[in-house]
Amino acid sequence: MTSGYVGRAWLARAVGAVLSAAVVLVVTGGRTGPPSAASERPAIWTAACPGAQCPYSAPTTTEQGFADDVLARLNVERAQAARDYPYGGQTATLPGLAEDPALEQTAQAAAEYLASTGTLEGYSGPFPSGEDATGENVGGPGFDSAGEDLSVMQSPNHAAAILSVASDFAGIGVACDAQGHAWEVELFADANQVAFNEGQARLQAELAADSVYAQSGGTITTVSEPPSAGGGTDNARDVFPTNPIAAGSPYATGVDWSCQGPSYPSGSAPVSPLPAPVTGMASSPDGGGYALVDAAGAISVHGDAGFHGAANGLALNQPIDHIVPTPDGGGYWLVAGDGGVFTYGDARFFGSMGGKPLDAPVVALAPTPDGGGYWLVAGDGGVFAFGDAVFLGSMGGRYLNRPIVGITADPGGTGYRLVASDGGIFAFGDAAFFGSTGAMTLNRPIVAMATTPDGGGYWLVATDGGIFAFGDAGFHGSTGALTLAEPIVGMASDPATGGYWLVGSDGGVFAFDAPFLGAD
Repeated sequence: MTSGYVGRAWLARAVGAVLSAAVVLVVTGGRTGPPSAASERPAIWTAACPGAQCPYSAPTTTEQGFADDVLARLNVERAQAARDYPYGGQTATLPGLAEDPALEQTAQAAAEYLASTGTLEGYSGPFPSGEDATGENVGGPGFDSAGEDLSVMQSPNHAAAILSVASDFAGIGVACDAQGHAWEVELFADANQVAFNEGQARLQAELAADSVYAQSGGTITTVSEPPSAGGGTDNARDVFPTNPIAAGSPYATGVDWSCQGPSYPSGSAPVSPLPAPVTGMASSPDGGGYALVDAAGAISVHGDAGFHGAANGLALNQPIDHIVPTPDGGGYWLVAGDGGVFTYGDARFFGSMGGKPLDAPVVALAPTPDGGGYWLVAGDGGVFAFGDAVFLGSMGGRYLNRPIVGITADPGGTGYRLVASDGGIFAFGDAAFFGSTGAMTLNRPIVAMATTPDGGGYWLVATDGGIFAFGDAGFHGSTGALTLAEPIVGMASDPATGGYWLVGSDGGVFAFDAPFLGAD
């Protein structure tokens, strides 16, 4: 089956047909404003269809992820400096397209209609009430999000709909048919007639900039063609360079979506079950998920925990031994035994101990409350501060009965606690001491520590899953009396319930007053 795109930038001018090496593109005629003739609409569309009245099925997780990635790619294209144009005596930039729920629902319904009929046709249905149409692209079947971006950006008239300054909002709909092929509808609009008129004025300035890089629709003037295109002159709108296309490569946004789901760069895909021994876990801020990491840096995600990348495609000098989420859950840090720090998502890099001499391996990281820095701690109690993290003391150079195995920060950002494998607690700055197991005889050594959300207590966990609660940390159960296949290596608290999860080196997860969301 031939894949293609039907599209229009709704301007008061005619557009022509363009062929792309990637897919066959058929471009229909365009006009200003939303279509209104009932004869142009497929039977699914009625006057009451826009917005919440549209008969459609909510997109699947895959379809929504696909649509979100398409919108992200379109905004990457608009954000390129080459799209700037003169307006009002200044250089203006193309703003990002805002996601509009009503327009998105309309686009989704249209995409599902295409998938159900198996026929590619331009969208001629109504737009949500109060919105004025500025353009649309329709494509399918059988492409991925990167292929969509590349195809439309290589076609002047499709790219014109994307790069038009007249558009403020976008609705992206993706429907996967029974054969696993994607059908996609992109709708572009202004909020109201005033915005539409202003957008058209800006669009004329954009066109008058006489730059095919700034507006793929080009201008009505002529430009010189490059030698590769045959030389001579042509209408600017018909001479669209293949560069700059910023988001047409598979992993331009870090992921590539198809109806088979997301794919990631080699070594950066979530993996389940994790092949190497699991070394740690991190929970989502809302308690709705958790991520596990193994010694090779591979990541598995469960519940609503997001995947932001992994280190298992890298040549590591030392194994990964810790994962820590950013305060908003939009990323995480991975820490290796040599003090190497690897950042993903919105986690920022402020420095590491990688490549520097250490007296003992680095075992853990604790971020500051705003995510603007972090502390690393080594097995000898040495503490290393980066970013806005302040050094408040350490156990480096001092005698320890047992090595340090963890560090947690006080929520106020002015203190931290170290924990040793015998359960000894060492508090620095404003971090309060609530008790320890340093003077107790333990069946198994302590391996991890977690702090309550308000910083008023903490839990210690031993390799047999024994839990020791201090301060306002509640005891919700343990695996201390169970026979485990592999030892416990980490724990994470559930901010929503006050409970916690434990994870074994085999990826087994044990939930206590916290939802069980899967294991490896």
